[in-house]
Amino acid sequence: MSDVTDFSAGAAGDAAAQIRYLDGVAQLGAQAKEATFVMQGIEANARVLDCGCGVGDDVRAISARVGAGGEAVGVDANGALIAAAIARGVPANARFLIGSAEGLPFPEASFDAVRAERLLQHLADPQRATNEMHRVLRPGGSLLAIDQDWQSIVVAGGSRSTTRKIVDAFVDSLADGWAGRRHREHFVAAGFTQIESRPFVTSLSFVHAYAFVLESAVAAAIRGGALQQEEADAWVRGLLAADARGTFFYGVTVFLTIAMR
Repeated sequence: MSDVTDFSAGAAGDAAAQIRYLDGVAQLGAQAKEATFVMQGIEANARVLDCGCGVGDDVRAISARVGAGGEAVGVDANGALIAAAIARGVPANARFLIGSAEGLPFPEASFDAVRAERLLQHLADPQRATNEMHRVLRPGGSLLAIDQDWQSIVVAGGSRSTTRKIVDAFVDSLADGWAGRRHREHFVAAGFTQIESRPFVTSLSFVHAYAFVLESAVAAAIRGGALQQEEADAWVRGLLAADARGTFFYGVTVFLTIAMR
């Protein structure tokens, strides 16, 4: 079993599998993405930073919104993802850099808006990264962060005790599996104002839930010794049976937090 969910710097993940994961997630969230651009007021001539930009889809979309007078910059600690972003095309008003959100290579007040989508959960020091994002924002600029709170995973169809083991192991396998619920803590400490945090639940079919989350969660439980392969196989069989009956359900709470510098 593979784990495609660890994008932290130095993670020994399969880059090709991670890129497939990012592409799949992007397809599922395409409509909601546009709404977040509007929420931040990203428009012509703005300078926007995407921290943890992955393969750069958001940077390319933002570059089209800000036009020739603006700039879209993507930063990611994973060199393989930055290489993929560059290979997919770099608009004239965009650029991609290998770098850490915990030490951004930009002067103070460089950007009108900063985005950090599914980033803080992978960082060893998310508070330092939030402080850095505050530093590079101009006064009046906005930060938008999106993270799951993985402890909130709901799965219907498997053994209750096994599900608990899997969820706990998955949460503990991430740098911060509680990232979503900790947004406000980090934002307040960094000095942001007008903080608004919006929790919502995302639900996926069995096929998507297994591909994007549950396979990695099971792998984490086996790797950490919380689960034996036989128990994992029985749990997955239970989910498949529930899916066949139409009773499978998967959901997780996601936190979207926006604030002003």
